[in-house]
Amino acid sequence: MKTIFPLALLLCAGAVQAATAPNVAPAASKRFPGVSDEGNALLARAQTTPDPQLQAIAKQARAAHDQLVSAVMAPVIDLDKVTAAMRAEEAAQGQLRTHSNDRLIGVLKQMSSDDRGTFLRTLILSRTPRTANGQAIVAPPIAPSNPQP
Repeated sequence: MKTIFPLALLLCAGAVQAATAPNVAPAASKRFPGVSDEGNALLARAQTTPDPQLQAIAKQARAAHDQLVSAVMAPVIDLDKVTAAMRAEEAAQGQLRTHSNDRLIGVLKQMSSDDRGTFLRTLILSRTPRTANGQAIVAPPIAPSNPQP
């Protein structure tokens, strides 16, 4: 299950690798248990297909991060520069997430209903935070507030 979570990241891994190290060979695609051969072929194709838009967004995110590092490593911290760099990095990361999710949704639309369900359940369950002993971390219910008269 822990190997499924990286698929969402692998969808953009080629782009991120290309943005940071253009000569790196693409990662070998993995087979996902319970997903048909056709579904695995769709996922493999999505993992290995270059995405120029994602590459551009990844470069923006890297540049924003570099600006943030420069701002915090300066002898005198300029809070305006730090704030601007943090906001730029946040915006770029949001764009990366949105674009990656849109790309994943496009692949999911091509999958059969059975493959889609199997893959999504595995993906979402792998994102559930867990304790060291493997138990899912569940937030306690929020108690309703009772305003005092």
